[in-house]
Amino acid sequence: MINEQTLSIYLAVVAGIVAFLCAYLFLISGARSYRKSFLARVGNGLKSSFIFLDPRLLFGANVIVLAVGGLLGLWLAGVFGLIVSIIFIAILPGIVLKVIRRRRIDRFIYQLPDCLASMASSLRAGTHLMRAIEQMVIQQPAPVSQEFAVVLSEYRMGRGLDQALADMCRRIGSGEVELLTSAISISRAVGGNLADTVETLADTLREKGQMEGKIRALTAMGRMQGWVVGALPVLLLAVLYRKNPASIQPLFTEPLGWVTLAILGIMMTLAVFMIRKIVNIDV
Repeated sequence: MINEQTLSIYLAVVAGIVAFLCAYLFLISGARSYRKSFLARVGNGLKSSFIFLDPRLLFGANVIVLAVGGLLGLWLAGVFGLIVSIIFIAILPGIVLKVIRRRRIDRFIYQLPDCLASMASSLRAGTHLMRAIEQMVIQQPAPVSQEFAVVLSEYRMGRGLDQALADMCRRIGSGEVELLTSAISISRAVGGNLADTVETLADTLREKGQMEGKIRALTAMGRMQGWVVGALPVLLLAVLYRKNPASIQPLFTEPLGWVTLAILGIMMTLAVFMIRKIVNIDV
């Protein structure tokens, strides 16, 4: 006969094994889902930005950074630091890709007026539109040459020019490209001097860029205030933790401290968001 104590030990062992298997399967399925999502998201982001890197190499680097960052967060702030570190490192690739894409779009818009002026000169010299686009692709730098090279390749493969330009407009997602697409489509449909239309659009975009540059210069202080508002509490918390760890430790080890940090994080995020909304003026 198995006594009650032995039965309890057996049940505890079985329960432990089941819990371990469930946790293992959960981690494995979560890791596979994260890998699939990472490769798809980062692969599409790199492709749209014309960055030719293997997403699998970046995934391996991300896993290493996750492990190191998680251990560092666990050592500095316990379980709370581990969770925050893992979440931040997991979303960091998406943030970096958005920054890269935003800078690429800004460079494209900055180069667009010169590109349109070159296209207008080619049209006035007697070349047709596709030849003008081809010359512009050869002469202009990236990223504007890369995007129009895609348009030219799609047209040569049998796709309509309006559809190729509409796809470029969706890739860039900018009002300037939408104006260009509409101007070319309307001019091709109803006729008229396309060279004058393109040159007028180039002058308009150049003046718009100058105005936006003045606005960015005038609102630089407000943007810097947003960075200071976001960084100062974190730096202050780090200094206090360095000077007196005993008084700051409950923020990372007790549920009330976690709630406090969550509320502070939400309020800081709202403050930075409101400041950026104020200083981001659309022309």
